[in-house]
Amino acid sequence: MSKQCEKKIKTAGKDFEKLNKKIRKMAKKLGLISINNRRKLFIHGKPGRRWWFADKKLDVLISAEHGLVDSEALEFLCRALNK
Repeated sequence: MSKQCEKKIKTAGKDFEKLNKKIRKMAKKLGLISINNRRKLFIHGKPGRRWWFADKKLDVLISAEHGLVDSEALEFLCRALNK
């Protein structure tokens, strides 16, 4: 494997973990329970995971049943924060 390729893989791994923390913090601000599959799925060649969000008070799932990919989860939380 080339050094350039190895560098991209390491960067993707770090970004993957930063995104995890960012999504969890945003969900916590909104009073949501964030649930993820804790498993790297490769979606469009990039690591990703599925997310579900539930209301803390009602314990009701408020996101899509099939789960949201990382980018979709961020969009979902941003829309909720901007309301």
